[in-house]
Amino acid sequence: MLNVSTGGRRISPRISCYFCKIASTHSGRVQIRRLEVERKFLVTPIAVSCLRSNSGGSRFKKHESLGKQTTQDTYYDRNGLLFSKGVYIRRRNGHWEAKIRTGGDFINSAFTEVDGNNAVKEVVEQNLTVSADGLSIEEMLEPCADFVTERESWIMDGRFKVDVDTTDFGHMVGEVELTGTLWSANGEHGGEEEEREKLKQEMDQDIKAFMQSYPQVFPAGRPLGKLSAYFRWIRGRM
Repeated sequence: MLNVSTGGRRISPRISCYFCKIASTHSGRVQIRRLEVERKFLVTPIAVSCLRSNSGGSRFKKHESLGKQTTQDTYYDRNGLLFSKGVYIRRRNGHWEAKIRTGGDFINSAFTEVDGNNAVKEVVEQNLTVSADGLSIEEMLEPCADFVTERESWIMDGRFKVDVDTTDFGHMVGEVELTGTLWSANGEHGGEEEEREKLKQEMDQDIKAFMQSYPQVFPAGRPLGKLSAYFRWIRGRM
C-alpha cells in the first residue's frame, strides 16, 4: 500500500535546482511507435467502488481487473525546453521512455511513445538539436520531477484501459486510454501523418462515447494530471 503522507516527502536537491532555474521562465528513424490516446477523469469514492465491483447503476459489459502496480517515475528536461514542445522524457522503474504529444491538452491527450535508451536519446537530440555522442541521457538533461505512483487498472468492455493513480505526494487522478501501433520505415510523411491523425480522432471519439455511457464512474469535472499536480505541490514547498 502506497503511503501518501507528504509530511516526510523530500525534494531532490537536483530537482530544487531545476525549479529555481525555470521559475522565470519527433523521431524520424524510429520504426515502431505506439499511439496513445487518453482522457483523464476525477476519481470519486463512487467511481472507485464501481470500478472494483462492477456493481450499482453503471455495470460494464465486460470487466477485467489487472490488479495494482507501483512505479517510480523521474522526468527529465533542460530549462523547460522539452516540456514546452510537448516532449516528456522519463525513466520509469529504470527504463527510459519518451512521450511526444501529438494533440489535445493536459486533460484529453494524444501521444506517440518510444522506449529504450537509444530511441529516447534520438528524440532528445532531435528536439534539442544537440549531439548525444558519448553522452548519457542523464548528462544531456536534468531531473525535474520524481514521484512514486500506485496504479490500479482494469480493462473495461473488452478494450478500454482504465487506471486510477495515487501518488506519494497525495494526488489521485483517473485515466481512460486506448493504444495503437504506428509503423514508419523512414520517418513520418504525408500518408503516415494523415493515418495517425485519423486513428487519433477515432480513438478519442471512442473513449468519449465510452465515458459518457458510464456517468457515475466518469463524472463531469476538470481533473489535474500527475505532473501538473506535482509541480503545484513542489512549488508550495519551496
